[in-house]
Amino acid sequence: MVRGGDGKVHASDEMTSRERLLAAYRRQPVDRLPYWAKVANDTWRTSQPEAVRRMSTRELLDYILADGLFHNSRCVRVEASRVQTEQRRVDNARTVVTHTPDGDLVERWAMDPCTKSWHPVEFPVKTREDLLRFRWLYVDRRIEVDDRQLEEARRRQDEIAQRGITLTGWGTSPLMHLIEHVIGPAEAIYFLADFPDEMDDLIATMHEANVALAGSVAATTPADAVVSVENTSTTLLSPALFAKYCRGHLTDYGRAIEGAGKIHELHMCGLLRDLLEQIDAVPASSIEAFTSSPLGNTSLSVGKARAPSKTFVGGTCVNVWWRTSPEQIEQYIDRELAACGDHRGIVLTTAGVAPPACTAETFRAVGQWIASVPVRT
Repeated sequence: MVRGGDGKVHASDEMTSRERLLAAYRRQPVDRLPYWAKVANDTWRTSQPEAVRRMSTRELLDYILADGLFHNSRCVRVEASRVQTEQRRVDNARTVVTHTPDGDLVERWAMDPCTKSWHPVEFPVKTREDLLRFRWLYVDRRIEVDDRQLEEARRRQDEIAQRGITLTGWGTSPLMHLIEHVIGPAEAIYFLADFPDEMDDLIATMHEANVALAGSVAATTPADAVVSVENTSTTLLSPALFAKYCRGHLTDYGRAIEGAGKIHELHMCGLLRDLLEQIDAVPASSIEAFTSSPLGNTSLSVGKARAPSKTFVGGTCVNVWWRTSPEQIEQYIDRELAACGDHRGIVLTTAGVAPPACTAETFRAVGQWIASVPVRT
């Protein structure tokens, strides 16, 4: 890479994908707008022509002229001596039974053949007694470094090198985990009202364990960023509940992660407009899957006004890329960028997983256009 006479990186210098992305995450000048399309997944790949399906992730990113955000391992495992889990899978259905000293928890998941992802159809916690059983998952645990994963993660980090940056998720804050995976969106809110003492005790226990886990992951993984995988949205919780529970918890995780020298990223892909000021106070570099209208209720300009300390990894939504010409996508992005005073702290993506109907040729055409957009600093 070429540097200016003062030894500093200037926006006019050519950057590698790694340098470009790290600069964007730090809200520093970039040579061009970073661009990442979420195409390295089965949901998008399996619907593409064979020539595209056979490409490696790096070949695909090179073809569409995109920067690289790659997954890496968190390199630790959670062990429990008094909790055992067994799973049974039949076709597209999976049953998980967790045995605790106070009884069993049963949950069921179904595979969505379209997105090739698992979704809960029966949550494990259904009663007050289940709450007490679920607590065992957090009081009876120890965190151990997984040496095999760590060796593989270091090798992966070396292989990726300047082609991009790497991320790993550590987990989810207590209330959002209970809403999404344990009790359910409606029942979790009812439980807060019906069993306030039990819920507060469980949430406090979960949080204490989470701080230890997030810190251990950040101290162990070679990944550049450690992600709090929240999926936050005001369709799932109110700003008041976010203030009471999530904001403080995420602050503690952010301090642990940044204290270990890692980037803290917030994966928040829902409706965020009414939470942005609170999110801005959380120690984190970025909001990933920052989703614009019509699917989300934010925009890059709103994000910059309400959460000025954050980098926004998103700025569009899958609707924009769905059966749309490159020219229409470019016009949409151009309007979003024009509303911003500057382009610092922006990584343009599809926000959610790339829609299968959007071709590699469309992503390539948009990538060529993004590379030509003058960057306002």
